[in-house]
Amino acid sequence: MNIFVICGAAVVTAVLSLMLRPQSPHSAMLLSVASGVIIVLSMLKEMPDSLKDIQAVLSAGGVDTDDIAVLLKVMGICFVTEFTCDCVTEAGLLSLSTNISFAGKILVLLTALPLFRNILDAVTSLIG
Repeated sequence: MNIFVICGAAVVTAVLSLMLRPQSPHSAMLLSVASGVIIVLSMLKEMPDSLKDIQAVLSAGGVDTDDIAVLLKVMGICFVTEFTCDCVTEAGLLSLSTNISFAGKILVLLTALPLFRNILDAVTSLIG
């Protein structure tokens, strides 16, 4: 999907949401969340081809695909957490947004632990 289409859809949604907000704040919020979900889902359909290309390049370079899988999971957690926090903040629930952000950080740390273990193993093998 073209970035101009995405930005155009976002601007139209923002204008409609702002016009709708005085009469129906709930509908305005649902409109903006639905628009965000549609944009994210439209981008996800582009991912499989790109991931295959990335995997081919990394395999040719001798990079462990397990490490790349961990990094992609961490990126996914970050994207989903940020999107959710933004939606919850827009709904006026800042405290819940902060808790979601904290939970996302913990999940990133737990998901990345195998990478830390691999780095520690590499360092200890270099040291002797």
